Amino acid sequence: MPAAGSGPDAGESIRRHSRSFSFASRLLPAGKRADVERLYAWCRWCDDGVDAAATPQAASEFVDVATDDVRRIAAGALPVTQESRWLAELVGRHDLPIEAALALLEGMRSDLTPAAGFREADLVRYCFRVAGAVGVLMCPILGLQDRRWLPHAAALGMGMQMTNIARDVAEDWRRNRCYLPVEWTAGLRPDGGPPDRERVKVGVARMLAVADGYYTAGESGIAALAADSRLAVRAAARIYHAIGARIRKRGYAVLEERARVSTLSKLGLFVGAVREGGRGSRLDRLDEAGRNALVAAERQLKEHGVSS
Repeated sequence: MPAAGSGPDAGESIRRHSRSFSFASRLLPAGKRADVERLYAWCRWCDDGVDAAATPQAASEFVDVATDDVRRIAAGALPVTQESRWLAELVGRHDLPIEAALALLEGMRSDLTPAAGFREADLVRYCFRVAGAVGVLMCPILGLQDRRWLPHAAALGMGMQMTNIARDVAEDWRRNRCYLPVEWTAGLRPDGGPPDRERVKVGVARMLAVADGYYTAGESGIAALAADSRLAVRAAARIYHAIGARIRKRGYAVLEERARVSTLSKLGLFVGAVREGGRGSRLDRLDEAGRNALVAAERQLKEHGVSS
């Protein structure tokens, strides 16, 4: 099994796998940053355990082991793997909602059998499991006191995952996966050949339009976090949102180029985040798309047993 490692290795994991999130995490105080990096590395360990497995059976067995460990943590018992013990430490110190960790592993398991009829409802559920749940797990580390704001955290993670999906269509296709809903793309599914470019563009455009509402819902709750965490989260949201803007600017040509945000652009987004950092957590600022995204996030929290 891939090892999550120690504190320094956790930092290397986040730098290697997510340059955008790594950039934003540097804005956190050292103690919080270290715990965020540890949680990220545990999530990465789960993801790599599935993607790097030699066979689907080995991947399924990995998810079984990780899931059993999380259930042991929930029961107050010592988990088996070192990586899970690391998660147990974070749960013990921050009272992380363990149901969100189980939801993440459900998302990993769903990748073992890509659905032929993957629809918008499946997309929403998947994005909650693999990213919205991570946002929920991060909240106690980032100082959230009122769990009523958890749907905003889930929504922000879901929007980021939708951006990832839009950016990574080509990479996912090579793995025989496609997360663009069939009703958006006239039934587009991996079939052994290259994806249809025009149907991909239509699906990616719709994905980014839907993601906008989730970003709006997520950003409206950032001020509910501890003051020393808000800038990092707002910067991460702006950087990921900018990836979508770049995809739009290039005509949704995600099969030709993997969209990135330059360091200079990230600095500009950071400055913008600083200027807007004083905005409060206001539900009345949500447009219809933001309200719909928030409702969808609330449903996923309830479905997966996460109290808010």
